[in-house]
Amino acid sequence: MDKANKKNLKARAWIRDRIIFLALLILVAGASLYISAGKLFAADSIWLHPVKEFSLLISMIGVVSLGYELFLRELTFAEYKEALQDIVNPHAVRLGIQGIYKNRSEIGQAHTFQTLFKDIKHEIFIGGTSLLSISTGSRNLLKEKVLSGTKVRLLVMDPESEIVEIITRQIGDKATFKNEIKTSILLLQSLQEEIARADVPKKGTMTVHTYKTIPAHSFFSMDVDEQHGIIITDLGPYLGRNDQRPSMLLVNKKKGLYEHYRALNQALWEESVPLESEPRKISGPKTQTHVFTSGKATQYYDAETDSWRKASLCELNSGWRGIQGSRWVWIRDQITLEEAKTGSQHQFRMQFDVPKNGAQPVKRAELYVRSDDTCHITVNDVSLKQGYGGSEYPNPFIIDFDQYLKEGTNTVMFEVINYAKPDIESPEENPSGLIYRLHLEVPE
Repeated sequence: MDKANKKNLKARAWIRDRIIFLALLILVAGASLYISAGKLFAADSIWLHPVKEFSLLISMIGVVSLGYELFLRELTFAEYKEALQDIVNPHAVRLGIQGIYKNRSEIGQAHTFQTLFKDIKHEIFIGGTSLLSISTGSRNLLKEKVLSGTKVRLLVMDPESEIVEIITRQIGDKATFKNEIKTSILLLQSLQEEIARADVPKKGTMTVHTYKTIPAHSFFSMDVDEQHGIIITDLGPYLGRNDQRPSMLLVNKKKGLYEHYRALNQALWEESVPLESEPRKISGPKTQTHVFTSGKATQYYDAETDSWRKASLCELNSGWRGIQGSRWVWIRDQITLEEAKTGSQHQFRMQFDVPKNGAQPVKRAELYVRSDDTCHITVNDVSLKQGYGGSEYPNPFIIDFDQYLKEGTNTVMFEVINYAKPDIESPEENPSGLIYRLHLEVPE
């Protein structure tokens, strides 16, 4: 949202707040005048009844105005909006489609998991290829909902299935996709263990299944069997590429698409099998898996205060590609026009601990990174020679990181450089940001 729109919203909110205050003032003034009229005028005065009737009229105006502002305005506008939707896009309304989004970033801005989870009453059903973004960014939200009594079902691909092999060949025989699934499964198994150990009365359940069937699509179902339920689903199957994946939001409308996707998702669940409870089955014995992603835990260096501060989740650019489970960050949510014209250079960092495990402290460490325009990386005072950008590349940069890590606290520095564009007219023409994800496997 640009600054002009933000100002308009603030202006409308300011006016509406004053209108409510004015309506309340009219009501109080009229009521006060009506009550005090008997004291201001004698009982036989010719002015007594006209003043009381006028004050009563003023009070009624205040009551009607206040009632409209507090109760009827939103209802009236909602009815107008629904009627216009029926006129402008009758097919979408008939099919129960409340929104169509061109990619994950767009739907993430419109419907965050934090907002959606607040409205869930009974069940969450999520399916996908790896669910890595769920097992990392939404891990605590899931745990909180389960401990409060919600039933959670998670559906993830079997990493040993033929579908994974097909998708792996489609993306150039890279093991990245398979490793993402394995990492996610380990994290979900760890979460199951935490929930099982929690001594909370009336807690819900969290069940994880794996599947080997086609189609492979991602979906999020909230209270799917209830009238107020919603489904957010991909429009098509996962093709193993980083192309934009359109999605849509469906509501439970009779003879709409909701029932079709509800049945499709349930069919996938019925063909799936429960995940083995042994948490070390996939990655081998005595291994712990950790994932560190860009987000609110990322810090940036503030030169004015000579201190490290929390980075901000930044406004997404239409040309940027993501990294599953991670968020684009910068020093603020949006770059200014002056910074976009003159260019900028900022330092970011993440810190994490590697436990002491003798001769081999790290079994596997892979860093996935993109930036705009470019960034230089330093790990524990060792500078990597290459510059890493790739905000619009089909695949992120992947760096084997284990050789740079050590026991104890590790620090990864990102120096993000945004080149100057003096002739641009808006900040969106020269955005700046950083996104990364680090996979870490260490022996127990």
